[in-house]
Amino acid sequence: MSAAGRPRAEVGQDEDRIDLAALPDPRPMVAVTSTATRRLLDGDVRRPAPVTNALLLGQQLAEARGAARALIDRTPTDLAVMVEELRRWYYTLHPDERERLLWQRFTEAKQRHARLQHAIEVVREALEVERPALVRAHAERDTLAIRPLPATIEEEASGIRADAVRRYQSVGIECQQRETAIAELERLLPAHEQILGQLPDVTARVLEAVVTVDRAALVRRLRESGELEHLRSRLERLRAASTTHAAEIANWSQQVGRPLRIPRVAFSWPSAPVWQALLGAPAEGPELVWDDDGTASNA
Repeated sequence: MSAAGRPRAEVGQDEDRIDLAALPDPRPMVAVTSTATRRLLDGDVRRPAPVTNALLLGQQLAEARGAARALIDRTPTDLAVMVEELRRWYYTLHPDERERLLWQRFTEAKQRHARLQHAIEVVREALEVERPALVRAHAERDTLAIRPLPATIEEEASGIRADAVRRYQSVGIECQQRETAIAELERLLPAHEQILGQLPDVTARVLEAVVTVDRAALVRRLRESGELEHLRSRLERLRAASTTHAAEIANWSQQVGRPLRIPRVAFSWPSAPVWQALLGAPAEGPELVWDDDGTASNA
C-alpha cells in the first residue's frame, strides 16, 4: 500500500523515523591524539622519579649547619686571643699527642666546611632536577586534560579513558609534590648559603692559629733541648775529621819540597760560605718572625 493509502498515523511514523545509515559516522569526528599524547597515555615517556625527599635533605642541611654554626661561635675573631686559647689547651695535652690533636682542630674545621658545602650542592642539584621535571609533569597533565571522552561503547569498555583519568590524577599529585619540594628547598638554601659564606674565613683563622702554636712549640723545643748546639758541635767534628793530620802533612811537604798527593774532603752541602757561617755564628735559639713586623730580625 502506498503512503497515500495508509492511515495518517502511520504516515507520521514514517516521516519521524531517522535513517541512521544515512547519517555520517561520528567516529571520524573524534579528535585524533598526537604521537606525543599517545606516548604519554601508553606510558612511554619517563620522568625523574621519585620526587626529591625535601625533608631528608633539610635534615642533612640542618645537621651540617649546626656543626658549622658551632665552629663559627667558638672561633674568636681576634687571632691573638685565639692563639692564646689554643696554646693553653695545647700544653694541657700529653706531649706525645699534642701535635696530632692540634692539627685535628684544623682538620675538623675543614670537614665542617666541606660537609655544609656538600649538603648545599646536593640541594642545588636536586633543584636542577626538580624544576625541569615539574615542567614536564605540567605538560603531561595538560595533555591528558584534553583527552576526549569515549566516542563508542567499545572505547568505554576498553578502559582507556579510565586509565587516562587515573594517570591525570597521579600526575596532578606529582606536580603538587614537586612544587612543595621545590618551595621547601628554595626556602632552606639562603640561610645555609649565608653560613657557608662565613666558613672560609673561620677555617683560615683556625689554620693561622694552629700553625702559630705549632711553630711556637718548635721554637720552644729547640731553645730548651739544645738541638741547635748539638748540631753545631756535630758540624765542628765533621770539619775537624776532614782535616786530620793537617800539621804532619804540612811539615812533610816542607821537608820534601813539594805538596803531598793527599785527597781533600769536599762537602757539596752545605756550600762553603754557608758552612763557615754556620760555624762562625753563635748557636742561638730560633724566634718567631711575623712578615708584618718591621723590627724583627732576618731569620
